[in-house]
Amino acid sequence: MVEFVSRARAISDAVAAGGAPSRAAARIAAFLRSLNIWFWAIVGLPTLFAGVYYFAVASDQYMSEVKFVVHSPNRATANLVSAMISSAAGSSTSADTYAVYAYLTSRDAVRRLEREDDLRALLSRPEGDPISRFPGIQFWRHDFEALYDSYLRFVSIEVDSASGVSTLQVDAFRPQDARRIARALLQFSEQLVNELNTRARRDTLASFRKEVDDTEQQIAAIQTKLTAYRVRRNMLDPKSAATGPVELLAEMNAKLANTEAQLNELRRNAPHSPQVRLLRTRIASLDKLIAAQRSKITGNNSSIATALSEYERLEVQLRLAEKTLTSAFASLEAAKLEAQRQQIYLETIEQPGLPDYPIYPKRFASFAVIAVSCVLVYGIAWLLVSGIREHAGA
Repeated sequence: MVEFVSRARAISDAVAAGGAPSRAAARIAAFLRSLNIWFWAIVGLPTLFAGVYYFAVASDQYMSEVKFVVHSPNRATANLVSAMISSAAGSSTSADTYAVYAYLTSRDAVRRLEREDDLRALLSRPEGDPISRFPGIQFWRHDFEALYDSYLRFVSIEVDSASGVSTLQVDAFRPQDARRIARALLQFSEQLVNELNTRARRDTLASFRKEVDDTEQQIAAIQTKLTAYRVRRNMLDPKSAATGPVELLAEMNAKLANTEAQLNELRRNAPHSPQVRLLRTRIASLDKLIAAQRSKITGNNSSIATALSEYERLEVQLRLAEKTLTSAFASLEAAKLEAQRQQIYLETIEQPGLPDYPIYPKRFASFAVIAVSCVLVYGIAWLLVSGIREHAGA
């Protein structure tokens, strides 16, 4: 390190001794003279550590990839206006896709992998280096949150908002482990979609069943009122019971009309006949009987008309409730037929494969990125310090 710094300073002195250097040459010379402890702290040591890690320590990681799409058949049969609106929005990704995305990156998925597939053992294979494998740098942590953080480093999912295709990538230290985790997550996603379907069907049918149950309870209440009414009135069928008094009233009216006709005829032909008084007495009796009969039919609250009005009101309510029940049953049957069709589908485009070559780490690319980044940071810092010194010297 000291030899490199001395050579850099010798080169800068040689450039300065060559005459009046240009401004660019002067900056180059100043930059070479600045290769001090800060250069090695900002550039040298990080680059050295990165080289040692990527080329001597970092372990190979295999990637298994899955591609799937979540869609509903209703979208395929949507009308032209809906398709135009969806096109204008620039996205065909459904909320169900994001539900699957949220589940795959959730703690529930990690708990299930830990319980069913021994996730801790898969992420802490002896082939893994101490930094990348679980628990990583924080070697003292073996809690669930540390496992969840490690899981997010090995599993990633991307959703293409234009096509709705989700890409799941799983990294592991063994190819079999990568495929195993990918298969498990794909199975979890399919089960989640099935649960969403079941929940939607259950909620839909529950609302229609509730409507049927409420209508049946309403019909039962009306029938109870009708029974109580019949018991209170001592009539099995108020309509049939009302027929007798009405027919009797009509018969008495006919007799009254016949008697009045006889009286008028008798007055014209034999006004002094003793039958005139008899007919008048009969007419008066019929008038009293008719008035009494009318009072029974259309009189006070205990009349037949009042009783029949209450009965007809209950009967109308019963007929309306029965029609509502018929409609509710029809809606329930239609909902059952619709519920038999699965509303959401998860279609796998690419099954999880068994990788035969490690994709990660990208040693040369990662090392180059770190080295260039460190040089850029050092160069920016050097320019800032040089500018400050020039302004201070001026």
